[in-house]
Amino acid sequence: MIPSHKSLKHQQNIVYFTCLFASMLITGILSAQENEQIHLQDFDGFTNAEYAVYLQNDGWPVEELNTASDVAYLTDDEKNLILAMNLIRYNPPRYAELYIYPLIRYFDGTLLRFPGRIPLRTQEGTSAVKELYNELKKASPLPVFNPSPGMSRAASDHARYMKNRGTASHEGRGGMGARLSRHGQWHGAIAENLHWGASNAHDAIISLMVDDGVKNRGHRINMMDPEYRYVGVAIQEHPRFRMSYIIKYAIGFTDK
Repeated sequence: MIPSHKSLKHQQNIVYFTCLFASMLITGILSAQENEQIHLQDFDGFTNAEYAVYLQNDGWPVEELNTASDVAYLTDDEKNLILAMNLIRYNPPRYAELYIYPLIRYFDGTLLRFPGRIPLRTQEGTSAVKELYNELKKASPLPVFNPSPGMSRAASDHARYMKNRGTASHEGRGGMGARLSRHGQWHGAIAENLHWGASNAHDAIISLMVDDGVKNRGHRINMMDPEYRYVGVAIQEHPRFRMSYIIKYAIGFTDK
């Protein structure tokens, strides 16, 4: 199972492929002010409203970050993808403390041994997790993502394409730019992150941010690019890798 990243800037296409990091979630370590109490949460099956309540109880300004809450064209877990990304962009250091740092304690070399789950072999072990933690602790806030109907339709097109053919790549129907152009006009630059295997949106975003096995951390770069303001998302069953997560980014996009 391989999540992958593709970015188009200045008319160049770059494709990155990596082994799946972790389709599992360990949410959080509380701050010293909150007595550093560890809390664990499995977000499988959470509606957008349930996810929002949990995050609100964790101290996040959900009304500001849940930018897709009222759209009718996304499922709950697709809405959760956007909300999960907005957590990172709104307050990277806090996200690092709550959802990244706790991963470290469950590693045995390159094996992630989360209680109650099948052990997962990673390529880099804790090094990628620690790198992400340190990077986010120094990162500044970024503008949140807003959902685009046309970009989400393009994401759904690719999700169905991969499901019907059993493929797992950025290729198909003319490529990333062509897929977006069928549903609107993109401006400036675009990018695409793909992930397979996670069982919920929060886990998928953590995996893409850690970017285990990807030397240039292409998925992380896309998600933390300050120029990108619009996203389209889709989640679809996959015949080989359980679930596909498709995320499209654009500096600007005008829907048809």
